Amino acid sequence: MLIPVLHSCPTCPSVLGITLYPPALALVILPTLLYSLALWRLRQIGRSVPSSWPAAFYVGMFTALIALAGPLDTWNDELLTMHMAQHLVLIQITAPLLLLGRPVQVILRALPPHRAGTVTRLLLRPVWSRRILSILTAPLVATALASIALVVWHFPVLYEQAVLRQPIHDLQHLSFFGTALLFWWPIIDPVPRHHRMNGLWASLMVFITAVVSTVLGAIITLADDVIYSPYRYAAMPWGFTPMVDQQVAGLLMWIGGGTLYIVIILILLARWLLHEEGRRMASEPV
Repeated sequence: MLIPVLHSCPTCPSVLGITLYPPALALVILPTLLYSLALWRLRQIGRSVPSSWPAAFYVGMFTALIALAGPLDTWNDELLTMHMAQHLVLIQITAPLLLLGRPVQVILRALPPHRAGTVTRLLLRPVWSRRILSILTAPLVATALASIALVVWHFPVLYEQAVLRQPIHDLQHLSFFGTALLFWWPIIDPVPRHHRMNGLWASLMVFITAVVSTVLGAIITLADDVIYSPYRYAAMPWGFTPMVDQQVAGLLMWIGGGTLYIVIILILLARWLLHEEGRRMASEPV
């Protein structure tokens, strides 16, 4: 017996493989338009930003489109593998790329100085606002929130509800993406506070998250039965069976996600070592 998946949008049309689901498209189109207008404004006033910023931002938005309205979203009802890939893209690729695009800096630079100052004062003048931002982006807090979101949403009762109900599915994505932004924030430092996190501590943050992710992936891969019941009865394409689908999804999280985290750790450590070597050489007498 096949169990119908309720969170898909059967009434939403599709164009070139992109599902026209309004909330997902709004989350991609509106920030892209705002960022593009800010870049246009900067060109008009003769100011520029490093080319790597818009490149990272637009690639990040493209990955968000693929994850939220493209093939990964189209097939996540039928395949846990696609659902897992969707989450990994949002957490490990989309979130850091958007922060590397420095959207806050781009938009503030595009505003007239008095308006940029007004926006900054409104957001940061209240003590409670600064305190909340400081707490949420503190390395230990951000790491804990990202890890908790990852673990909690993989409990069968919650994961199954996310598969079966669109509002819960949207909440799951917001949880993953929101905590991912908080996690990558102190590592990337998209609004420079002139005290970028030490590369060694940044590597430790990524390592902790990698351990949580790989352990979950291993549990899913090595389970001897289907964990999430909607996928037990889903009409799977391409000759997948529920157990094969679950094992591939687990390996994607375990090996694929873990490998990406290892690469990031190596990059952070290399940058830290180069920075420390530069400081050592600068402090040596000539």
